[in-house]
Parts: sequence; structure tokens; C-alpha cells
Amino acid sequence: MQTRSSKILSFDKRGIPLVVIGLPQAGKTSLVRRIKTGEFLETKPTLGMQFETVEVGDARFDLFDLGGHISYRQTIWETYTKLAYGVIFIIDSADPDQFDLAKEEFWKSINLKESADEFTILFLCNKSDLEESVDLETIINHLELFKLAEKENASYQFFKTSMKTGDNVDNALQWLVNNAAKVVAKRSIDPHMFMLADIEGFPILEIDKMGLEEDPSLLAGFLSAIESFSQRIFGKTGVLQYLQSGDYKYIIKTENEYIYSLIIHDTDSQEEARRLLDLISEKVQDMSDFGILESIVTQILKIDPSEYVMRKGFIEVKGKN
Repeated sequence: MQTRSSKILSFDKRGIPLVVIGLPQAGKTSLVRRIKTGEFLETKPTLGMQFETVEVGDARFDLFDLGGHISYRQTIWETYTKLAYGVIFIIDSADPDQFDLAKEEFWKSINLKESADEFTILFLCNKSDLEESVDLETIINHLELFKLAEKENASYQFFKTSMKTGDNVDNALQWLVNNAAKVVAKRSIDPHMFMLADIEGFPILEIDKMGLEEDPSLLAGFLSAIESFSQRIFGKTGVLQYLQSGDYKYIIKTENEYIYSLIIHDTDSQEEARRLLDLISEKVQDMSDFGILESIVTQILKIDPSEYVMRKGFIEVKGKN
């Protein structure tokens, strides 16, 4: 098992994004460290978030280890859980006094995943090496984990583990590898068009597979007009998130002075499209020169430029055939 760290704590395109959550001292960071080193290491409470890209067998995961303090549960948990492909929830099986709170936080997080997108839940009952560790069946019943059967789009499993001794950790990770691959296969998207425009409606970049003949300024102006209207009505930007027309969805993101739009088929994963727009917007915000913009966008969207027509502003640049 290998790992790479990143100072940029954001969803990247390198691995399958998973959040590691649970109450303080449940063993979240100990799990990440064990995957990284193969050993148990004493850890300190996570402040905010820690990020690791790890390889388990043939799978690569982006692990977002989120702090368990109430201030983090009320802020960053929601954002990252919504974007993740799966949840690793860890509970201290030797501390039954925390079971009720763990139950509340677990279901609050899982219920964020209301869409039709497939997702994975790995529930780890840690500290099985301690004498006071509660048996798995009791934990399942107390937390009503059997209700996960009602989540038709979720694959899930429960394991008693010990991060200290390593007991059952490899079995849990092998289950994760097998099931995460299925989730990725069902979340792929085939972008039909991407557009970046400024808030005033001037198109900066359009990448088009749909064969649209219309001037790109029309779509950019339309999105800008709707965004302006929404801002006047609701008093803030970013209210408009998607439109649907026939067999296509227009996924929209407004941030600072830019509007991002991605057109996908209505059967494609809306959450994955949203995640990719978030990643693109991160890169755009750091840019001082848009000269490599189309290269970055095509890499993030994983598209073949030769299959698309690219327009910068009002200037058309066709891909090589």
C-alpha cells in the first residue's frame, strides 16, 4: 500500500474520493495511517481535514479525513460528503455512551446522498481488541444500520476492526476496493459541451461535441441573464445550479466573476459533473494566463480534443482529426 500527500485539500481527479468521518478519537486518522504505513501509529485529533491519496491493490483513493469535533461536523462534513463517492464511517465500539450521537451523525451524513448516484458505505466498528468492545450485532441494531437496505443506490458493509492490531482491516479494505470499482463505473459521464463565461455573459471557452451551430455568446448571455435575475431575486449568486431540456442536463456553477456550464445526458451522473466543475473552477481561480485553459479542462473532463470543437471567445479552434 502506497500513499501520496497533497497540500491542496480539494477534490482532485487522481483517485476515488472518499470521506473518512466519525466522532473524535474513533480511529479515523489511525485508519489512514495504517493504510499508509501498514502499522499503528499514535495520532492527534484531526484539526479540520487531512488529505491522502492512497493505493490499495489496483485501486487509488483520495481520502478526506475530516475532524470529528462538532464545529467540523456542522461545516465541512456536508460539503465533502455530498461530493464523495463513498463514506468510511468509524465508531469506537468500546464506548457505548457515544452510540446515540454516532447514530445521529451517521444518518445525517448518509441522508445527504439522496440522488440516484451509486455510493459506497464502509462502516468500521473500531477498537475490537478491547474487552469492553460491543459486539457487531448490537451496534447494528442500536444504530439501526439495517435501514441501509432502503437505500437502493448504496452498497454497504460492516466490520469489527482494530486499527491497533490490524485485525480485519485488510478484509474491510478489500471489500472497499471491490465495491468502489462498481461505483466508479456507474458514475462516469460523457460531456457534450463545456462553457466558461464571465459574469457579464462573454464566452471565454466553449468545448462542444454536440455540433451546435449557435454562436456561443447566446448560451453565455442566457446563463448570465438568469444568474443576474436570480441574484436580484434571492440576493446572492450561485442559486441556479442546473437546467434540463429534453435528454440533456445543464449543470451550472457561478463563482466570483465566472459562470461554468457542463451539458451531460440526463442519464449521466449529476454529482460527478458537479464535482468536475468544482475542480475546474479551482484551477481557473488560480490562473493568471488562460493560455493553457483548454488543456486543463480537457484533462479534467478526460475528453479527446479531436472529437470536440473548441472556441475561445468568439474564435473557433477545431481539434485535429
